[in-house]
Amino acid sequence: MKKIIQKKKKLSRSEKLFILIGTLGLLPFIFGFFDLMVNKNNLFLDVNLPKYYGSIILTFLGAIYWGAILNLFTQRVIVEQVKFIIIIWSVTPSILGITILCIKNNFSILLLSIAFLLCQLFDELFNKYMSFPSWYLPLRRILTLVVVIVLVCSYFIIETS
Repeated sequence: MKKIIQKKKKLSRSEKLFILIGTLGLLPFIFGFFDLMVNKNNLFLDVNLPKYYGSIILTFLGAIYWGAILNLFTQRVIVEQVKFIIIIWSVTPSILGITILCIKNNFSILLLSIAFLLCQLFDELFNKYMSFPSWYLPLRRILTLVVVIVLVCSYFIIETS
């Protein structure tokens, strides 16, 4: 615990802001989950918020790599094969997200949770090629865990109502 507190003190204001905004980004997932839990079929909102918001966030997760690889493109620090994979991956989450939105079956929520896990796997495997800050991967792990739990629980709430 002492290491975490010491590490937190070393973060800049902008890094703390990234972490705060990332954490606050969980609120629509949690609000949507409670809407599903309390209101079942008579949702306060007209849409399944975890599914729609999740698809948007999934797109952002790919866009991070688009921006990062553009920054590193002229540098020779990453081999061309890895650049190719990262470029293809950078648009994959958005394609998955729109496909998931087009699927009307509730199973699409489970597909969305799998897509988030794929994004996390990609982060874990390709983090060594990117110049992300040291706090990025631990933050992504926590956010992904919460998002996947919310999505899976949302699926079961919908299926049992």
